[in-house]
Amino acid sequence: MVLKINFKLERVNHHLEQSFYGAEPGTMIVGADVTHSTGSKAPSVAGVVATCDADSGRYLASARLQENRTEHIAQLREMVEERLLAYMKHHPEDLLPKHILFYRDGVSESQYGMVRRYELSQVQEACRILSQKYQLEPPNITMLVVGKRHHTRFYPASTSADADKNLKPGLIVDHTVVTPEYQNFYLQSHDAELGTARSGHYVVIDNETGYSPEKLQELTHNICFTGSRASTSLSVCTPVRYADILCGRLRDYMRPIFEADNLGDKSLNEYCADSSTWKPAGNGATRRNPWNSALDDSMFYL
Repeated sequence: MVLKINFKLERVNHHLEQSFYGAEPGTMIVGADVTHSTGSKAPSVAGVVATCDADSGRYLASARLQENRTEHIAQLREMVEERLLAYMKHHPEDLLPKHILFYRDGVSESQYGMVRRYELSQVQEACRILSQKYQLEPPNITMLVVGKRHHTRFYPASTSADADKNLKPGLIVDHTVVTPEYQNFYLQSHDAELGTARSGHYVVIDNETGYSPEKLQELTHNICFTGSRASTSLSVCTPVRYADILCGRLRDYMRPIFEADNLGDKSLNEYCADSSTWKPAGNGATRRNPWNSALDDSMFYL
C-alpha cells in the first residue's frame, strides 16, 4: 500500500542503475492493452501508458472508447501523440524521444499481422506528425507483442535436485521450441513459489532500433524489475502490467454500462459524451480521457 501511495504522489520507490533500463538513450517505453465487455454490446476500452523520464519509471496514461469487440486499438495514433507530447513536456531540451520501445498486450498469434498493419502504422504516423511539426527526426520504433495466455511450460530436468520446483527467474528460451518464422522468445522473469510458473512470450513485430536478440531480452528482463507495487520482478514486463491495471480502472468507469440489461442504440460518440461514466465534468468539450485533467501527470490508476 505504501509503495502505491508513494508512486501516486509522483515520488520514486526504486530504479535501476542503468538509465532507460539498458535501452538506447532517449527511449520512451510504452504499454498498450484493450479490454472488452462480457456478453454485451458496450464499447471496448483501450489504454496506453508510457514513460516520461529516464529513471523513475513513471508511466502516464491515455484512454479511449472504441466500437464493441474491436481487437486493434482504433485511436492509437491520438494516444501515442498524447504520450509523446507528455514526454516532450518533461524533456524540453530533447523534445521527441529518439526511440520508442512498445509492448502490446492481449494479442493472439493470429493477430500479429493486425498489429503490424493497423497499430504499428498508427505509431509511425503519430511520430511523423510531431517530427514534421517540430522539425525533428522521428523516433525509431521497436514493437513487441506480449503473450500470457499460452500453454507452454518449462520445468527443471528430472535428474535435477530442484526437479520439484520452478526454474529460477531470468530463464530465456529462444531456440528449439520457438517458431523460426519470426523473432520471439520466452522469458520467465518472476519467482513463482506456488504452482507452475508461466513464462511471458515476447514476439518482435518490428525492430527499427536494431537491438540484437540478446540485448532485447536483457532490457525486457530489466524492465520487469521496475514495477512500483512490488519489490521483486513481475511475471510480465512493467508497461504491459500497467496497461492491464489501467484497463481494469477503465472497466470500473464503464461498469454501469457493462452491467446494464438494456443498452439501447447509443452510438460510440454518445457513450464518450456520457458524464455519468466516461466524460469528466468541467474539463472542456475536446478532452478525450475520462479522468480529471489534474491527474494527467500522476499514476492515479495504480
